[in-house]
Amino acid sequence: MRRKSTGQALVEFALVFPILFFILALSLDAFRVDWVTSTVAEAARQAARQAVANEVATDNAFGAPTGSCSGVALTPSANGSGCLTDSRIDETVDTVMGIFSRSSSMVEASPSACPTPVAGTTEVCIWPSETGAPGNYASCSTARSALGRDPMPGDLGSRGAEYSSPHYKGCFEVVVTVIYRYDSLVPFLGSAAPNLLRIASSTTMLAEY
Repeated sequence: MRRKSTGQALVEFALVFPILFFILALSLDAFRVDWVTSTVAEAARQAARQAVANEVATDNAFGAPTGSCSGVALTPSANGSGCLTDSRIDETVDTVMGIFSRSSSMVEASPSACPTPVAGTTEVCIWPSETGAPGNYASCSTARSALGRDPMPGDLGSRGAEYSSPHYKGCFEVVVTVIYRYDSLVPFLGSAAPNLLRIASSTTMLAEY
């Protein structure tokens, strides 16, 4: 039997190695995509849970940030001033996303208007807005009658106004959307399929306040 020379073996290895590395990277990517998809969904759930919590009035829900909020624990109420503000909800998303996200930005926007971030970062969209006018309806039933459907996030005024003077308990919804742009281990995959690597999750919850 004719034996291969060291040079031939090295050439063959050089030809095969990129293929093997590509398959390995794709396998790791598939695992990481599954992991980050679950993490993004959990971040949206935790943030929405905090956004609708019925705080103790003395905590000053929309005041300056002090103390600790519900963070990553699914608790029925937050604690500490400012826990229902956009910035504190965004902090909760950052905590859950952890090492996956290099940075995050936050906007007040509905899920359909939530922008796609750059690779390796997170976009957090909260709706309705934190501050602004209250709703134009006297109650949930009045709103349903006027709208011809159940109210959706944004139909009943700002979160701060509803917290200060609740009119819509039982139908005031808050939605948090988390979008993460996956940073692929395969260099060309991110630029070739940016929408494929856009991982998004929205959670809508009824406010308890």
